[in-house]
Order: sequence, then C-alpha cells, then structure tokens
Amino acid sequence: MANQDTKQEKIAALPDLFQMGDDGVHLRSARCGTCGTCFFPEYHEQHRPDCSREGVEKVLLSRTGRLASYTIQCYMPPPPFKTEGDITPYPIGMVEFSEGIQVVGIMVNCTEDDLELGMAVETTTFTLYHDEQGQEIVTWAFRPVND
Repeated sequence: MANQDTKQEKIAALPDLFQMGDDGVHLRSARCGTCGTCFFPEYHEQHRPDCSREGVEKVLLSRTGRLASYTIQCYMPPPPFKTEGDITPYPIGMVEFSEGIQVVGIMVNCTEDDLELGMAVETTTFTLYHDEQGQEIVTWAFRPVND
C-alpha cells in the first residue's frame, strides 16, 4: 500500500481513537492506576480480576512498537468501514507497544514479503476516503520503521 501520510490537512474518522500532531500519530489509550492495565480505546476499560478500578488516566501510546503478529486480508472489511475503492489484499498487523498493550491495524508502505515478526513499526495514518468537501478522512495504521 502506498504511503498515505502527507502534510495536507487530515480529518480523523474516529477522533477519540487517535490523535495527529507535530510529533506524529498516537493511539489514545488509558491506564488503570490500581492494576496498571492499559486499554484501547481509552474508554474501553478492561481490568484485571479483583482490581478496584481506581485512578484511570488517559495516556498516548508510544508512536513505535514491534510487530507481534500479522495476516493478509483478501476481502474488504465490513461496514461501517468505508473506502473509496477495493484495497484487497492488505496486511493487518498486531503491534505491541512498550506500554504493554497490543493493537491491530492496517499495515501500509509494505507488502507481505516485507513483514517480519519483531520488526519495528510506527503509527501513521491511512486514507479511507474524501468527504463531500474534498477533505481527507483517515484512520490509524502502522508502517515499518526505516532504519
């Protein structure tokens, strides 16, 4: 898939899941102050058994992580996922972040042959479609880190 992380104005399709800034793209997470569990999205609190669930704080995940697993999807995602065209086949990666959480997302700027378990990846964006005003609507994605 082509690099879709350009400098033009982008609109997050789901702004409560990630944020774009001068320092890059970060997934929005939260961490429980009692059990230390991170969860994604930030409002989907999953705790360990017997946790008192106190002191939950919002955190931004690191921009980079390691590819823990991947697969190649050969069918279009079901609604409400929306794109301007057929993107199949496309790689999906499960990325492990230093915060102790794994998140799944589309892999861009790579092919299946480029993917290696444990490789460094960074959070970026993927253009889903353009709205009626021509604005670029994006979601989060991952891409290999060029060493």
